[in-house]
Amino acid sequence: MNLRVSSFLVTTVVSTGLLWSQPKSSLTVDQNVEDFVFALKELETGYAGFDTYVNDSTRQDYDSMVSTLRQQIETNERSGYDAALFLYSWFDDGHLGMDMGSYKETGKYMSERRKFQTYDMIHPYLPEPLSKPATSKTYLMRLPEFDEEIISMEWIENAIRDYNTSGCDNLIIDLRSNGGGDERLWHPLLPLLYDHPGTTKSVEFRMSDNNIEYLQQVADEFPEAQMILDKYNSTHEEFILLTDKEDIEIEVPKYNGKKPCRIAFIIDANNGSATEELLIQAKAISDRTIIYGKENTGGCLDCSSVREASLPYSGYPIFIPTARSCRLPANGIDKTGIAPDVIIPINYPSSLTNNLDEWVIWIAEKFESIAHK
Repeated sequence: MNLRVSSFLVTTVVSTGLLWSQPKSSLTVDQNVEDFVFALKELETGYAGFDTYVNDSTRQDYDSMVSTLRQQIETNERSGYDAALFLYSWFDDGHLGMDMGSYKETGKYMSERRKFQTYDMIHPYLPEPLSKPATSKTYLMRLPEFDEEIISMEWIENAIRDYNTSGCDNLIIDLRSNGGGDERLWHPLLPLLYDHPGTTKSVEFRMSDNNIEYLQQVADEFPEAQMILDKYNSTHEEFILLTDKEDIEIEVPKYNGKKPCRIAFIIDANNGSATEELLIQAKAISDRTIIYGKENTGGCLDCSSVREASLPYSGYPIFIPTARSCRLPANGIDKTGIAPDVIIPINYPSSLTNNLDEWVIWIAEKFESIAHK
């Protein structure tokens, strides 16, 4: 079954909670308890990764943590929303969480590997979209986000066209700082990489009442949602596989343009979500692709299709991934990220904006030296 899924799996957010709130300092103990109980129920009934991460080896620690957090709320030592934030952070899932209104507060209990890496040795570290020859033989596409307002489909199509007319033999796709977004924006790149058929893993949806409501709300926009609901109505199983089988054949659009002799992806620790799926699919269908970097990607792909709800009294938004990858539990991405094939042996670049930085030039020279052998 050929299927494009991740714009539905990664970027869709539907609110199913209350849209009002009280001043946070005025909440009573009972209201704080209700906020926490709401977040706890959403987690335990709706989060697709819950049974994966709360298992025989972690159940005791989890239950102890929940008990302690509730006790702290009841003794007025902690607010309900702060306890919920701590609880969600325990799972170390980049798609599961809360929005506290500022990055500092939202990331208060976040693991160091989950936080945005600022790369202070690079001044500035502000990658901008860029499509131009790096040398006479190697073309560069810098894609810092998969966001229609930053990198539109028209931009991608123009970049591919410009590569085709550039006369360049090689292609560098620079993904540094790209945390993900809409897979549809990178799908047109796949034909440049394609050598042979390949597969990626499907997902399965957890069918709680609120998750079912979420699927019903997005069914008009995403036919996949209706497919899941139809399967559920026939089986009433707790988890419903999106596709007919766990392995999905990667769909590659038709393409009559030039294919690069060699392709490099440049990654860093801030890559996640749909960006990681691009790397997985590229390696599955291409023999010409090499991933370069110094660190693994951030790891934010195993649970997806996020819906939003709001805590009933404080009003803070919470985000619940409703689907889990069939890579779990043995071959998940989140705990390790994706490693580069080649560790770049030179120092970090002095700056990263819309420039041709030292890493790009190093890779271009490496590619071109291979061609001369």
